[in-house]
Amino acid sequence: MNESLVKLFHLQSVDKEIMEKEKMIGEIPGKIRELEGKINERKETLAEIEQRLTENHNKEMAADKKLQETRMVIGRHKQQLLVVKTNKEYAALMKEISTEEENIGHLEEEMIALLDEAEGIEEEKEEEEKIIARTEEYSEKNKKALQERKDKFEQDIKEKKLEREKDTAALDSQLLKRYDRIRKSRDGIAVVRIQGENCGGCFSLIPPQIINEVKRGDKILTCESCGRMLIYLDEGENN
Repeated sequence: MNESLVKLFHLQSVDKEIMEKEKMIGEIPGKIRELEGKINERKETLAEIEQRLTENHNKEMAADKKLQETRMVIGRHKQQLLVVKTNKEYAALMKEISTEEENIGHLEEEMIALLDEAEGIEEEKEEEEKIIARTEEYSEKNKKALQERKDKFEQDIKEKKLEREKDTAALDSQLLKRYDRIRKSRDGIAVVRIQGENCGGCFSLIPPQIINEVKRGDKILTCESCGRMLIYLDEGENN
């Protein structure tokens, strides 16, 4: 068996692990943004609830102001009743007082409805605040776990890169360049096992003569279809 090819095959497993860990590290910021996005969505919902509560309060204040003003008008009209000189003036004032008292009734009903609405909105606000608290707790827990995972992956990568340095030091520089070139153009896989009579990379049929030459290991051969280096390993043999 070609020893350089065996070393390349092992190097490839190291490179693959580095690549996978780097990919997983690259996905972590997106996962953190997703967690933060869920909190922001809940906070936007809370802001909408608070806006409704503010609008309700403003309506209540406006209705209360109108109620007080109407009561003052009725008070003035009742004072005027004491000094009117004609039945016509008296009747006109009584009509205005009656209308204003009806308005008071409507305003009081409106205020009761607004108070009931405010109570419902307050309950919504309280529930949303609880949801936000739970979401933030969940988010912080997961962000911490993601950071710990990132730290571990970075340490793993550091160790694997040291292992890679040792592996590459024992390889011919030209062969290593060839390996890197194939790996970059073939999704990180430059060396593939022969599986039965097929290339383990593209699954093209490998001629029997090529398979026999690969088994002998006198030289490094590649798949005619995908250009990957071919290695023959017995079942259960990984390197």
